[in-house]
Amino acid sequence: MATRAIEIQTKIREGVLNGDYPGGMRMNEVELATSLGVSRTPIRNALSTLGAEGLLDYTPNSGYVVRSYSSKDIADIYEVRAVLDGLAARTLAEQGMSDARRGALHKIITDGANLVSLGRWSDEICGRWIEINEQFHATVVDATENQHLSAMYRKAKDIPLVTELRFRWFDGSDMNQSQSEHSEIFDAIVNKQVIRADALAREHTYRSGRRIVEHWRELETKRRDATSRREVA
Repeated sequence: MATRAIEIQTKIREGVLNGDYPGGMRMNEVELATSLGVSRTPIRNALSTLGAEGLLDYTPNSGYVVRSYSSKDIADIYEVRAVLDGLAARTLAEQGMSDARRGALHKIITDGANLVSLGRWSDEICGRWIEINEQFHATVVDATENQHLSAMYRKAKDIPLVTELRFRWFDGSDMNQSQSEHSEIFDAIVNKQVIRADALAREHTYRSGRRIVEHWRELETKRRDATSRREVA
């Protein structure tokens, strides 16, 4: 039963992320239970979990609705994140960092290089890369010792849909590119190249966001086309 409940939860989550359940759609328990061939109990539990994750919004006496994010919303989010990443790299290049911080960043860069050198791509490799990527960006931000920057960065980063989508269309080639960019950002920071550090970090984050925005726009186009076909029919 536990396995079945997780399967239902995964199917609904994938439906949200694939755009099968578009933003603003009301998640009707009866209809979902019928379409997925289960009782309402696992549907109710799944909706509650996805609501807690922030993918759905809950309104008393109305139920759950898919939280709406347009491709423009995602682009706007990454525009803010790019500025914050650039500011963090710039600040660190200006003020310098301790040997401990430099050593921590160097180890992260080395771990990334070792992962890339395997020449493979799998769910396991992706999971490990996500950890390395998170460590790199968090270490740069935290090393600035600017609590306000850290708070704003985490607020801009911890957006449910974006968190789920970040590595959805990511592959080994993207990992290689990101690793190279991490190395360049690190080099600029260490060498106190303030303007270069800012520009590299901004571009790095912009590239990540652009990939997600492009795919999300494709999904939006498909949904609009499907709606138009239904209206014509």
